[in-house]
Amino acid sequence: MLAGRSSLDLEGGIETILAGDLVEEAGELLRASRRDAVDRAPVEALAACLAPFAAKARQRRSALWQLDARRTLIRFGYAKEDGALGFDDGDLHALFLQAFRLEGLHLALDLGKRPRPLLSAGLPLPAGAGGRAESMDAVLKREPLDEPEALMARLNHRLPEGLRIHQWDSLPGFVSTVGDRALRSHWRWEIPPQHRIRAEAKAAAFLEAGAWPWDRGGATPDAPLDLRTLVLDVRWEGGALCFATRMGAFHAINPLKMLGTILDLDPARIMGLVRTGVDLKPDARLGRAERFEPKLKNMYEDAVLLGGGSNIVLVDEDDDEPIRLG
Repeated sequence: MLAGRSSLDLEGGIETILAGDLVEEAGELLRASRRDAVDRAPVEALAACLAPFAAKARQRRSALWQLDARRTLIRFGYAKEDGALGFDDGDLHALFLQAFRLEGLHLALDLGKRPRPLLSAGLPLPAGAGGRAESMDAVLKREPLDEPEALMARLNHRLPEGLRIHQWDSLPGFVSTVGDRALRSHWRWEIPPQHRIRAEAKAAAFLEAGAWPWDRGGATPDAPLDLRTLVLDVRWEGGALCFATRMGAFHAINPLKMLGTILDLDPARIMGLVRTGVDLKPDARLGRAERFEPKLKNMYEDAVLLGGGSNIVLVDEDDDEPIRLG
């Protein structure tokens, strides 16, 4: 319907969406795509009809959020190389989101006013830079029945050349993000011959310098960053320049711009810089799981909260009477 290739029976379409428990997903997709629809009239009519159903579904989902044990967090590792180098974080998010949708892997939605699919990148990676150890977190409505190898093969079939998922881990929902644990990123750039002499001289000067201030030239003046404290372990491996960058508070700094500042090169001319790995600190949350797992601290209060749609029956004639779950 959005692409203008078919019409939609409004009543039948709503019934199908409700039966598939996809009313919030349908509303989010219609909202995000309505401007690009071939014919906006049926799209807006369907969105208007779905709105009250979506509001009710969101209210119920919010109330049951802590009790939903079917959600599962998947952290998948992927490589971004060759034909995918031109994609930025927004492109990658859209590509992976579409692949999950086409394969029927339903992502859970957040609790925002306009719920969004719970799909988030591990570490930023700008257009022009590649990575062999990238990751994303996807929260699925329920654990997939297929084996990880089959799921990765299906998703890779949907992805463009240069993007490939190679790791699939199911994790507890309370684990720390990759961004919270990242210590260092390791990079490698196969330098074109025309830049080699200049790069060798600039890299040698950088290593000999006690400080290398970098004024990023933003709209508001900030104190210059010392790249000697951020760019570490600079070395040559054959025709490749290898180095590491500190992460933590600096994980969002563009590595192409940092390298361009050191080598006195336009970042747009640095094509093929690849992140080969990331050093992570241990996840302290995994050792203290009892502090992060959701609990029913008070069954009575939780039952009252969920009373609109819960199957918990309260018996309150006597304090010693049990709560029946049925």
